[in-house]
Amino acid sequence: MLTIAVCDDNPQFAHQLTARLRELCAHLLPERVECRITAAFSSGEEVLRYLRESSIHILFLDIDMPGMGGFDLAARLKDTAPDTLVIFVSAYDDFVYSSFEYAPFRFLRKSHLEEELPVTLQKVVEKCMMDSETVTVPTLEGELTFRVKDILYLEGEGNYYTVRTSDGEAFRCRSTLSAAEELVAGYDFFRIHQGYLVNLTHIRAVGDDGALRMDNGATLYVSRRKLTAFREAYMQFTRRRLTR
Repeated sequence: MLTIAVCDDNPQFAHQLTARLRELCAHLLPERVECRITAAFSSGEEVLRYLRESSIHILFLDIDMPGMGGFDLAARLKDTAPDTLVIFVSAYDDFVYSSFEYAPFRFLRKSHLEEELPVTLQKVVEKCMMDSETVTVPTLEGELTFRVKDILYLEGEGNYYTVRTSDGEAFRCRSTLSAAEELVAGYDFFRIHQGYLVNLTHIRAVGDDGALRMDNGATLYVSRRKLTAFREAYMQFTRRRLTR
């Protein structure tokens, strides 16, 4: 069940957007996707109070609000609700460039709501569904299930490999990295050399020499023979993210 919310200090627009989201969820999304639209919030403070007890998967957030503005709330959500996908909504196109700092999923223009909202909703729901996908691996502690998005990289050593996760944990598995590569086939992973299989989502920077800086601060290196293939795969991955 995906929870979708609107936060806007203009009650008329908030009602309009909430009603349109209900229509689109009922008629546009696949039957397997269940959505719940909350009552609209009129301030960032209301959203934070709600999040103390419940979760919001997708938040359509106005930028220009009195008190806690949309940018301020988005900054708070990075710490308090990092899994909430934010879509900024504004009547001012000038805000689009300022919004990049807060890594929103998308930016919606109020004046183009009818044409932009259906595509945006489809894309953000697809992202939520992908983020919830899991894999089960044979760790030394027994079979454990991980969200694909939480795996930073897998580190191989002979007939074992280690799963490194985004919360800093490591789980040793009694299997080969080649078997793990088959397990995550279809997701955005790349075998950078014999010993490492990385999640492209968690690459923070790519050096000219093939050095990859990961989200946990680790530096991994793409083997020379795989460097060309990696650059092509990473370029395609980046294009997909920019056009999501």
